[in-house]
Amino acid sequence: MKELKNLPAWERLFKRIVWEQLGDLSDKRILDFGSGEGITADHFAEKNDVVAVEPWDEMLKDAWQNHEYKQIVGDVTALKEFPEGEFDVIICHNVLEYIDDKATVLAELQRVLKPGGFISIVKHNRAGRVMQMAVLLDDFDKALGLLDGENSSASKFGAIRYYEDCQVEEWCDELTVEKTLGIRAFWDLQQNQEKHTDEDWQSKMAELEMRVSDLEPYKSIAFFHHLILRKCL
Repeated sequence: MKELKNLPAWERLFKRIVWEQLGDLSDKRILDFGSGEGITADHFAEKNDVVAVEPWDEMLKDAWQNHEYKQIVGDVTALKEFPEGEFDVIICHNVLEYIDDKATVLAELQRVLKPGGFISIVKHNRAGRVMQMAVLLDDFDKALGLLDGENSSASKFGAIRYYEDCQVEEWCDELTVEKTLGIRAFWDLQQNQEKHTDEDWQSKMAELEMRVSDLEPYKSIAFFHHLILRKCL
């Protein structure tokens, strides 16, 4: 059985915060779009009916399968098999910034979402990335470039095509941003790597992160934003 404690420290805390922000989901039909290794799909499959969609076969070689869920290998076209209003909840974490045509993908996600259901989107926050470059990585050129509107990159997935929180409502007028939460406002500012793996330290950091996740100015400079988008009834 795969366990959260075996993940890298940063990922363990990241999942912990996101899942707590989503709350205790039960008896829901859930789509995890861009599911990666299936960590989140597996977590919610314990109490829900979950479908996971992931385009990269490579990501599935070591997929988490502690609980039963349906895994589909494919991209947004794979959703054509589902009727309108199929899912109560859609999870789309760190996916849209790696896609050029975000509007088309978001339109298809809202099509298969039930009226009154919600989409959970986790995205890179440009202000947090500027903070990372300037304070942690001492890379002023990249920090200035980001301020000028340039993209950056991730080692595994390529170019990070930033977008603003408000743009999701422009791409799909049936969705409304109900809540915006911050993730990792403080984590990366603590440079003592040995502390990161300590469970007691992780618990205290998670508590602090949750306390400020819906407070300004902390969420404005968090490294990631978590958007909850509700579909109109």
